[in-house]
This record gives sequence, C-alpha cells and structure tokens, in this order.
Amino acid sequence: MLPARICLVLASAVLMSGCSALFMNRPPLGDGPLPEGTCATSALAPVLDAAMGAFMISGMIGIATDDDEDDDVALVIAALPTAAWGASAYKGFNWTDECRRRQSLSEESIADHLRALARNAGAPDDS
Repeated sequence: MLPARICLVLASAVLMSGCSALFMNRPPLGDGPLPEGTCATSALAPVLDAAMGAFMISGMIGIATDDDEDDDVALVIAALPTAAWGASAYKGFNWTDECRRRQSLSEESIADHLRALARNAGAPDDS
C-alpha cells in the first residue's frame, strides 16, 4: 500500500490543472490588431497558476527536508503538477501580454485612421 502522502500527491496531480490552459481566451493566431473582448487581458488565471506552483514548490521543499525514505518518489510525483502549473502560468502570462499588445495596436490603428481622415477632410479632392 502506498503511503498517505504519496496518495495525496497523486490525487492532487490528477484533480488539479492550470487555470490558464483551461479557462483563458487565447489571442487568435496572427499579428493583426484585435478588438476588445477577443481574448483575455486579465492576468488572474496565470497569477493563480503561479501561486499554486509556488505552493507546490513549498510542498516539495517540505518533502525534501523530511526524514522519510520515500522522498524521491514523492518529489517526482509532486513535480508533475508543479511543472503543469508553471507551464500554464508561463503560457497564460504570454497570452495576456500578446492580447494586450494586439488590442493596443487596434486602438493605435483606429486613432491613426481617424487622424488621417481628419487631415484629408480639409484637403481638395484629387479627382
């Protein structure tokens, strides 16, 4: 029978997943400007992922400093969800930054277009 700590870590690994990977609206492929609401600009999901990853790292430190003989197995098992949360946080922060960047491109593009229209409104027609 597996020790209770290993069973707890295994259950945690199965039941938990990264918020960013599951719940964020990612920016669509491409480099063009995006209207607001197309993708997630909130960093809440990656922050939660990073917090859970940090919590799991503290648990791994606790396992490593314990005097138990089964530490190697428990560390490997604890590393799996830690890596998943870390990867999810990394991707979530990247998606948020990309979404914000592309939405700001959209606002700049609209402002540039309106300025060009205003300049051309007073100019004589070339036809």
